[in-house]
Amino acid sequence: MNLDNNENNKMISENGYINSEIEGGFAPTTAEEPQDLEEISFSAENRDNPNDTRHAPYMMKSYKTACLKLGFFLTAALLLRIIAQGFAPAAVKVIGAISTSIDVRYALSLLYSAVFLQIIPSFIAAAMLKYSLKNLAGGFHPPKNSKKAFANFPAVYGAGMTVNLITMAVIQLVTHNGNINDSVNSLMLSPPSMASAVVLFIMLVVVAPIFEEFIFRGAVMNLLKPYGSGIAVFVSAFSFAVFHGNFQQFFYAFALGILLGYISYATDSMFCNTILHAMFNSVSGIIMIFASTEAVGKKSTDPSAVLNNGEQLVVSFYAIFMIAVIVTALIGFIAIIRKLVKIKKYRLPKVWGEISNGRKTVILIFTLTVLLAIILMADVMGFGYISDFISDAVRTYILV
Repeated sequence: MNLDNNENNKMISENGYINSEIEGGFAPTTAEEPQDLEEISFSAENRDNPNDTRHAPYMMKSYKTACLKLGFFLTAALLLRIIAQGFAPAAVKVIGAISTSIDVRYALSLLYSAVFLQIIPSFIAAAMLKYSLKNLAGGFHPPKNSKKAFANFPAVYGAGMTVNLITMAVIQLVTHNGNINDSVNSLMLSPPSMASAVVLFIMLVVVAPIFEEFIFRGAVMNLLKPYGSGIAVFVSAFSFAVFHGNFQQFFYAFALGILLGYISYATDSMFCNTILHAMFNSVSGIIMIFASTEAVGKKSTDPSAVLNNGEQLVVSFYAIFMIAVIVTALIGFIAIIRKLVKIKKYRLPKVWGEISNGRKTVILIFTLTVLLAIILMADVMGFGYISDFISDAVRTYILV
């Protein structure tokens, strides 16, 4: 992902998006036209003039409205997550009454999680942020520069893994045992069998990428794009990280969200970042499938255990896969460092030139609905007071 700025090669469209290739990288080839007067951005000759504030009142009003809408969506989605967490004990009881099969119970638990954390929030995003559900299909068209986007998989994966390892190291130092109370994710991801591992793989590789990309790189980014690609990518990535619901995954998800957001913006499509998201999740899914096998479980429990030929073959494939993952991460880490070193100057295209990203961020944070969402974010990320209160009420008044 080359962010080198080439002033001679860059052209800005009338609504502020790059529509010619950045040298050595990729950029959007099309951009949507402004829908109304409030979304009119600067003309090409005046966009880079910070003293030109002719359209500032329209942009300010439109931006504040967008912040209000975003806060409403985040609040609604976070409340839904907290409620789902609070009613988890009741859900577990209902699922237990439906079937005695551990695989069926596990599948229904994953479905419960997906419905409240991904599927329903997608409908909320479509309604509140005015982003059509048709984009679940039409928004995933493969762009012309998709090959360049996919070529960045090692770099993006390496960057994500680096952030993940740093986070784990810091947690280890702070807690001395690497354990942090995860008050949000009550449904365990560890699959009890191979069948459950396959179901989890499908959820991770198909369901999660499609709906999460629709929400964050689709609805959220589309809402904020008219006010600057930088704040659109940043806010969508931050929201994406918070919605993972735990501190351990926050920084990894945030870094991944930044990179996926840039790819989505640069390709003007959700196709590449959705496929890349699925590829990242598939690595974890494959590891879980291997871990759920009897051979790997036996070897993990007792390294000196004697395995038959079939079990040894499974363990060997697992070892080869893990080596490939580590090598890919290392290559990606080197690639991302080289790309960062090459960056001499890069400016995201100015859409709202007289307002800095800092001021936009302050306006966003102090929007009433966003402040409420931030309070809920704190509860989701660690405190768990609201969900614990709901859980206690459910156990006391419903599960009696």
